Amino acid sequence: MSRKLDEKTEAEIPTDKLGHYEVLIDNATTRITFHRIEPGENSGWHRHEYNYVGYHFQSSEVEIDRTDGKEGTMRSQEGVATFYDVGDGFEHNVTVKGDSALVALEIEYKKP
Repeated sequence: MSRKLDEKTEAEIPTDKLGHYEVLIDNATTRITFHRIEPGENSGWHRHEYNYVGYHFQSSEVEIDRTDGKEGTMRSQEGVATFYDVGDGFEHNVTVKGDSALVALEIEYKKP
């Protein structure tokens, strides 16, 4: 999952409020991460440095906080893949709101 910002996460988010992630593949060209974040849990602060695709296995609602001060909400849709162009990169934390967990694959492309 992108690059974790452990120091910021530890300072701001209790460990019992962090969701689960597992890196499935991480090689020279691609990283694939599985995420399961229950309602009320957080992704933890992390930095996206590579363009990526998010594929959601069920619909969920999330609140997004970024270190640049931008924030908002997003509703993911079950069975939908979304491409994210990260430009120069960005840092954020995701908090799951509502009743449904975020269950997703994140597929990062390390080379253009």
